[in-house]
Amino acid sequence: MKKMLYLAWAILLIFTISSCQKKEEKSEKLTPLNAPAKYGETMGRALKKSKAMGDILYLKNKINTFQIQEGRYPSSLQELVDKGYIEKLPAPPEGMKFVYDPSTGKVDVR
Repeated sequence: MKKMLYLAWAILLIFTISSCQKKEEKSEKLTPLNAPAKYGETMGRALKKSKAMGDILYLKNKINTFQIQEGRYPSSLQELVDKGYIEKLPAPPEGMKFVYDPSTGKVDVR
């Protein structure tokens, strides 16, 4: 019985030690020296995405119109142009692109 108790304690100790070890972080840690740059990057991405929201809403509207009239979502955003729902695709913000999922009809910018 004592052997089982010691074995259980040993397993618990090994599990605790292994779970408490520091995990390697993939992203750079935030420090007072890099905080302004990180803040600027984050705010820049947010500003670009907010500027694209008008285009995203416009595309969502046209995707929904397509789905109602055709009975399915377009296979790509280009199909909206090809079928005459829009004249041309709006330009995404610099360094970003529109991401479209034809199975759900969702569009976003990344």
